[in-house]
Amino acid sequence: MPAILRRFAILFLLLGSVYSWSQPFVAKPLNDLGTGRYKGFEGGLYENGSNVVPSEHNIDGLALLDQIKPVRGKFVFLGIGMSNAMIEFETFKDLAAASGRVNHDSMVVVNGALGNMTACAWAPATHTPRQHNCRMPGFVPNQYDRVRDEILKPLGLSEDQVEVIWMLNADPRPDTSLPASDADAYEYERYLADTVRATRKRYPNLKMLFISSRAYAGYATTPLNPEPYAYEYGFSVKWAIQAQIDQLRGGKVDSRAGDLDYKKGVAPWIAWGPYLWADGTTPRSDGLTWDRSEFGDDGTHPNFRGRQKIARLLMDFFLNSPYTIWFKK
Repeated sequence: MPAILRRFAILFLLLGSVYSWSQPFVAKPLNDLGTGRYKGFEGGLYENGSNVVPSEHNIDGLALLDQIKPVRGKFVFLGIGMSNAMIEFETFKDLAAASGRVNHDSMVVVNGALGNMTACAWAPATHTPRQHNCRMPGFVPNQYDRVRDEILKPLGLSEDQVEVIWMLNADPRPDTSLPASDADAYEYERYLADTVRATRKRYPNLKMLFISSRAYAGYATTPLNPEPYAYEYGFSVKWAIQAQIDQLRGGKVDSRAGDLDYKKGVAPWIAWGPYLWADGTTPRSDGLTWDRSEFGDDGTHPNFRGRQKIARLLMDFFLNSPYTIWFKK
């Protein structure tokens, strides 16, 4: 090929690459996708394209409600995760504190989430994240030790009082999307499952853990956690929850998620919290949208408006879910 043609070919490829990268990400939210598919993967928050908790899992979840009781007068509802979780749960905590519909008698809402403490930081129950083969600095302490020593103890609380958790997290700077066999969504599922087991080891009375995936990241201006990964991590949550459902139903342990048996005390019962993703300004079936004005300069972290919206979604979920009567007055 003549040199000038080679140069044009290279320029074409480069321009095509930039063009592809700059195209907006478009997908149907999992709760609207139903039995439709994204890259071959079925939608719905739960199995068979449904957004309804399967019957056996539903029965077990409802049965646990009577077990959520004060320990020495109080039980803890704890939020964990990275920076998005920290700012969102803090705003939710403020809304809950001001609400007359919330249980202020026996429940203490505690925010244990922290900036930069992404998925692998919460995976080890006792050792440091660096020992858990993840990309964390060596000086980062075990997150459960931090929550115990810096948050629970100053409030006069202990680990045995933690009975419910809400978690939102992500894995930073992902680079491989579905359907690749080494997609980041699979790695995140493993971290989720490790975290679920770690929480049960640290909190012996933990009964329930609710998981939310990221809000829309199509406005991201950094590689911290852009699309399609914020969307695809919704599949990670779905798969981890389904792994627990399938294990309790048939006894087979999922090869990626591992043992999640809540009846044997290996893990808490897990289910979806509010699903936060919507395709930008395209309304979801329930009307949820995400506008650029609801995020900060990086397009990744919600600003005041965005945090208020997520906090209201959390309030709506915990005030109305059949699995959260412990949250209500």
